[in-house]
Amino acid sequence: MLVKDIIRIIEEKAPIGLAYDWDNSGFLCGDKNKEVKKIYLTLNTDIYTVNEAAELGADMIISHHPIMFGGINRIDISEPSGKIIETLIKNDIALYASHTTMDTADGGLNDVLAEKLGLINTEIIEKADGFDGCGLGRIGYLEKPETLSEFAETVKDALETPFVKVSGDMGILINKAAVGSGACADLIPAAADMGAQVMVTADMKYHTAIDAVESGICVIDAGHYPTERFAADIFGQLLKNSGCELFYSTEKDIFSVL
Repeated sequence: MLVKDIIRIIEEKAPIGLAYDWDNSGFLCGDKNKEVKKIYLTLNTDIYTVNEAAELGADMIISHHPIMFGGINRIDISEPSGKIIETLIKNDIALYASHTTMDTADGGLNDVLAEKLGLINTEIIEKADGFDGCGLGRIGYLEKPETLSEFAETVKDALETPFVKVSGDMGILINKAAVGSGACADLIPAAADMGAQVMVTADMKYHTAIDAVESGICVIDAGHYPTERFAADIFGQLLKNSGCELFYSTEKDIFSVL
């Protein structure tokens, strides 16, 4: 199977047209006509994961987070971004990133996150124009109402993270919750308007959390890595019949809890 064939499989699930304007999803490095036998699946594209892919002899990396967000003006191999590009080229590794495309895809990261947290009858918070069933964020009902404290424990267990940060009345009974994988604080007002009593996302700013609670919606900051750690699993499911050998990144959360 060729690189372009792998791309086609990914884009059938997460069309490149779903990418936000600021994003850098898509084919980022390599030869689309290269034959692929080994694929490395990862959340992040960094020097650790690229080196691991090279050591495994991977022909292609499928990543959630891309590189070169702001474009590139120079390649300096003494800098992390330059070293990543050098390693990819020296080892003839193609790189494809499915970032906001997989966040918004039908059955993508936000749907998986909502499912992991036990939400039912889910709806999209921010619908994508021209793509039925796609969009950013999900909102749905808990099968059984829980207090905010109990739901925070549910989130922590489901995402296998040692801690979450919670803002709001810990005793309030949660019936309807919203989720946004990664940094989706911008969805909080819309989620509140749709009746969410709590928003599960990541990278919350202090004053944003204050504003959210004062406006009547609680917040659970579950961390960027925990809310998106399922990306490689999604890629693996899409490519399980590709005939290629699949390798999963051994990366961990960049943050440790002491």
